[in-house]
Amino acid sequence: MISGIKEAIKESLILKGFIGLMMISFGVWGVGDFIGTGALDPSIAIRVGPSEISTTEFQRRFDQELNRFKEEVGQQAARSDALKRSIANSIVQDFTQTATVSAAAQELGIVIPLQRLQSSLMQEEAFQNSIGMFDQSRFIDVLYQNNLTEAQFVDMFSSDLRRSTIISPVSANAGAPEYLVDNLFAFRNETRSADTLLITVPSLSAEDLPTDQELEALYQQNITSYTAPEFRKVTALVIEASHFANPESISEEEVLARYEETRDRYRKPGTSVVSQMIFDTQDEAADARAHVSEGESLADLEAKADVPAAVNMGELSPASPVIAMMGEAYNLPTGEVSQPVQTDLGWHLFEVTSRTEESVIPFEDVKDSIREAMQEERGMDAVYEASVDIEDAVAGGTPLKEIAGYVGGDITEIEAMDRNGKNARGVDVPNIIDRANFIPTAFSTPEGEASQLLETPARTGYYIIQVDSVTPPTPRTLEEVRSQVVNLWERQTRNEKAKELADSIQAEIGPSVKLSELAAKHDNVSYAPLGPITRFGEGLEQGHIVDSKLISPAVLDEMFSAKVGAVISAPVSEGMVIARLSEINEPKPEGQLATSQVQLRASVINTMREDLATQVVQAFAARYPVEINNEIIDQTISLR
Repeated sequence: MISGIKEAIKESLILKGFIGLMMISFGVWGVGDFIGTGALDPSIAIRVGPSEISTTEFQRRFDQELNRFKEEVGQQAARSDALKRSIANSIVQDFTQTATVSAAAQELGIVIPLQRLQSSLMQEEAFQNSIGMFDQSRFIDVLYQNNLTEAQFVDMFSSDLRRSTIISPVSANAGAPEYLVDNLFAFRNETRSADTLLITVPSLSAEDLPTDQELEALYQQNITSYTAPEFRKVTALVIEASHFANPESISEEEVLARYEETRDRYRKPGTSVVSQMIFDTQDEAADARAHVSEGESLADLEAKADVPAAVNMGELSPASPVIAMMGEAYNLPTGEVSQPVQTDLGWHLFEVTSRTEESVIPFEDVKDSIREAMQEERGMDAVYEASVDIEDAVAGGTPLKEIAGYVGGDITEIEAMDRNGKNARGVDVPNIIDRANFIPTAFSTPEGEASQLLETPARTGYYIIQVDSVTPPTPRTLEEVRSQVVNLWERQTRNEKAKELADSIQAEIGPSVKLSELAAKHDNVSYAPLGPITRFGEGLEQGHIVDSKLISPAVLDEMFSAKVGAVISAPVSEGMVIARLSEINEPKPEGQLATSQVQLRASVINTMREDLATQVVQAFAARYPVEINNEIIDQTISLR
């Protein structure tokens, strides 16, 4: 399914683009179906028919999504080239889908009136306060967080409404064929019951013990299971900024000088509390302003005239987008109502209800943090110089231990490590600074050589790996793994004996034979009723616990292929199960299952809608050629 089209049906662009998690998928267009080109103007990243997505817009969106992933998966994981490529492909997918349907909307002459735009925006839950009213401060905050101007957002939101206008009439008519719903309902909710015999062989007698020849043959058949992986002996040198930082070397005078140099950083700007009213037209705003007498506020206006409710925008700094939107109205005296101000959302009356003065954080309150920052800076400078010395020394063939003696840093020695970062005992090797990159680097570096310098996960230092020796994969001897081979032989033998006993018992079962009586005649055989259970091995009724020892995929396949009275057998985790099917229960949409059928029908309808939306977009995609500036995409990925 098309991830972007799903969201266009279910949600608005805001919930899709700014609040929901980004789905990485490739639906209507596979990435290989794009027309890749480097011939586009460098200022254009994507062209779909007459529509163009600028390089700046693509890079803004890429940075936004990459930053989101950094918050979710961490800085280290977000540096993965594969992840960056997936993000870029997803953005290309989304932009292309959006541009295609928007181009179709323009061709069809679909225009979104300002009144519909405003009412749709006001109904967005993402911008509503706790009582369900539109909260412009929340709206501005979302725009600010996503580096969007009001005009940019309104254009995107209008485009989303145009797409919805095209797609919704098609998808809204989707239905759920009754035969399909009925068959799915029956398949999911049919249950079956059976009488069962669980056959186990928990122990073996002394005469059953394997001979050396049998163990040798079994060992050779499974030799790969008993082969030790490749191990590498490595030495690593780690240098961190903290190794070279010396807080005592930074004097109070130096800290004070840095404070003065960066004084603006510790300056807390004054803030203002702003209220506003929003009107559809300039005439409405001007008429309301005419009712304001000298010294009156928006609250006074609201009390005496039929006007929209005043909205408190909260405490805002001069850098807030709301302040920029106010223009000269921000400079009015406290408590004075502005003249009408136009924005893309309509016409506004603003009032600054209170102001706080600018302040500066005292030196004594921040000197420790300044010293720490200076210490880190000097440490980073020193660690960079040390990294150059290490590279020169390694190029000259100097061992890492010797380099550490005069450069500094920490030496880590690992006697044996496999590709999973485990030692010869199968335990994780401790003290690996960066498992994601350390282990692959150790196994890609030739024996006797050192790797390139790698950045530490915190980006406050470097490390380098030297491969001292390589032990290739080696089969362990039979004596080393004798207990494991014996265990395997015992499992196989028990299973064979359970199968033999199951075949023997199954031959005794006739139409009038009770399975419970057969269980009493045999050791290691237990009787139990099973079901009613679904074909997924679950009970439909809440609280019905199914004995997991009696079921397996093989048992369920046999049960749901058999007729009432049929006897089946199949392996389970602890041996074999013999089952005689006693009942087949056809589901009816009654009681708890009534809700299940309603939910199933809704699910089928949603799937049909998604399929119809997919076909609509595919049809439009054939009409508008897609060109991708691959050079811009590649540059964006490599520079982030």
